[in-house]
Amino acid sequence: MLSKKIRIGYISPNNPLDRRASSGTTYYMYKALEQIGAEVVWVQVKRTWVYNIVAVIYKFLSILTKTRILKEYTIVEAILASKSLDRKLIGKCDILFAPFSSVTIFSLETKKPIIYLSDATFALMVDYYFKNIPKWNIREANKIEHTVLSKVSYAVLASDWAYNSVKSDYKISQEKLAVIEFGANIDEENIIPHLFEYKSSLDILFMGVDWIRKGGDIAVDACRYLNQIGIRTTLHIVGIQNLDDSIATLPFVRNYGFLNKNNPDSYKTLVSIIQKSHCLLLPTHAECAGIVFCECSANGLPIFTYDTGGISNYVLNGVNGYRLPVKATGVDFGQKICDCLESGELSEMSTQAVRLYKEKLNWTKWGTKMEQIISTLLA
Repeated sequence: MLSKKIRIGYISPNNPLDRRASSGTTYYMYKALEQIGAEVVWVQVKRTWVYNIVAVIYKFLSILTKTRILKEYTIVEAILASKSLDRKLIGKCDILFAPFSSVTIFSLETKKPIIYLSDATFALMVDYYFKNIPKWNIREANKIEHTVLSKVSYAVLASDWAYNSVKSDYKISQEKLAVIEFGANIDEENIIPHLFEYKSSLDILFMGVDWIRKGGDIAVDACRYLNQIGIRTTLHIVGIQNLDDSIATLPFVRNYGFLNKNNPDSYKTLVSIIQKSHCLLLPTHAECAGIVFCECSANGLPIFTYDTGGISNYVLNGVNGYRLPVKATGVDFGQKICDCLESGELSEMSTQAVRLYKEKLNWTKWGTKMEQIISTLLA
């Protein structure tokens, strides 16, 4: 706990108490900061009428130039976002916390300490998440990123991948950087690690809202392969709206659609699916961190995914799962799962996943590390 009561200004365009925002990540960060004894107030990033007009102009330019202009990563919009912040409210805060909000603090002038948090840098996102971006937009975005990383008191990164980029791409001193892994976006009382039990059939979880980026077809191929070699397997698909009938009607697929964590019934359904599954199969092509890896570790689900982005901080080979090379096929994933099942390693990794969750992949641990940074900055 903090030695004295402080007020943290939580800078965000979305209400941090909304579980839907950032898949619940901003909500659990808010709660973790409260748990260390801080008063947390929302400093809203407002979308003014001027901001919206400029956004329309950039949208028109995107169509005209056949490029993808990221309006939020332009200097004009960054300045407008910064200007929308309530200066009086900021003045009443002891310290500011800006998760995923580099553009919103770009032109913010304040003597208050600022902790910036991100799971990636713009340099990493180009040609990874962001494609067909005009060069001028990339230049402005990198200027915004460098300016913010230089001005903040501390930058917290969610992975070594992001941390290394901040150092190498933006030349920021490691003295003001820290890596703190995310936690599971599930309430503690709903985390019930189960003993691994395989009774002639395998239940595999796929969870994500972007079927293509998350590697849905590869997951299907892996489960098809497992069934073909005699391991009865069911693929439970969560998060995909309007899943193609060719997939949804497969005999080994159970489709649940999108489950809203703000809806109590949907939330209970999500928790029950996680708890009954044997492992997570998420061959995602691009991932900055992956909260789902924390959630599955908490519930004792080994994870099978690609070795990409910031995943290596969340999935440790042979501990709570395996990261396969990015060129691995569905058959490769299926064979790896088969090998782990037959050798007993799947059961062992289930136990180790829970241990890893308790050691570092939880919001309590995140809050404790944030408390240390806050205390240092306010000393």
